[in-house]
Amino acid sequence: MSAPGISLAQQAGGALGRVGEILAKPIPLGQLFSIPIELHASFFIVLGLQLLTSIPQGGWAVLLWSLVLGPMLLATVLIHELGHCLAARQVGAHVSGILLWPLGGLAFIGQTPSPKADAWVALAGPLTHIPQVLVWLLLLLPVYHADTGSWAVKLYVPYPEAAHFLHALFACGVIINISLFAFNLLVPAYPLDGGRLLVDGLLWAGVAPRRTAWITICVAVPLGLGVMVYGFYPHFQMVTIMVAGFILFATFQLFQALRADALPRHPLFAAAYNSGGAAAGATGGAGAGGHEGPYFKFDSVVVDSAGVGVGAAGAPPAQHQLPPH
Repeated sequence: MSAPGISLAQQAGGALGRVGEILAKPIPLGQLFSIPIELHASFFIVLGLQLLTSIPQGGWAVLLWSLVLGPMLLATVLIHELGHCLAARQVGAHVSGILLWPLGGLAFIGQTPSPKADAWVALAGPLTHIPQVLVWLLLLLPVYHADTGSWAVKLYVPYPEAAHFLHALFACGVIINISLFAFNLLVPAYPLDGGRLLVDGLLWAGVAPRRTAWITICVAVPLGLGVMVYGFYPHFQMVTIMVAGFILFATFQLFQALRADALPRHPLFAAAYNSGGAAAGATGGAGAGGHEGPYFKFDSVVVDSAGVGVGAAGAPPAQHQLPPH
């Protein structure tokens, strides 16, 4: 029975609002290296949906696979984010924390002191995948030999039934980390790590910030459109389309900052202006304040029935900001 004077629609709206408030609150997971780590509540919704769809796709083996793979992906992303955070501390930047959510990870990092320092922070995340690949490969070798009788490993993910479950899991760990390493470094589209390295390299070489911004835009737009096309063809891939959308959105924000002569306040270029280097002096730009925001990256990996695909999102859930630690 509804409350007097309150319609069912209003009650439903209030209930949905309370659910939204619950989902908007991240779950503290503790700290690593004194860095607060939080998990967005929507992760459990996505995991639940994946579990519900896994049994019709392949039975209990796929259900168990989903239960194990989710935490493994989160751990991979967390290590990547820790790489960024520890490198940021090394160069003197403030680190507020890390947020994990279904489509990736966010490291909240303050302004780095120079483009050279920012390049090291950008590179540190992908570099964490090298030791991770080695660990997963060492785990895979004896299992692969037991399955095939050979020590010459060929990377593939078998069906995760009981007889090949560990083989599938360890091979997936290797492939995920190789894919993330390559995707983050070899696609020079902002806000990917490769895009940040492109900007930092140009600024470090003395290219003026405005010219660097135009180069970044001209590189990111066709790459973003290409990723968008790939998301629709040959198979519809929602996560890939989200990746493309975020690349284009971040590039549009950079274009707006360029048109408004606000590059000194953009997180990509604030260090160049504040460091007082040749690039900053060439434009006569004013120094920016100590801006701190999420260090956007595409760090999530999505595994579906089509195989292993790299996807992600660097956009944080709305209205969330980690407090300083």
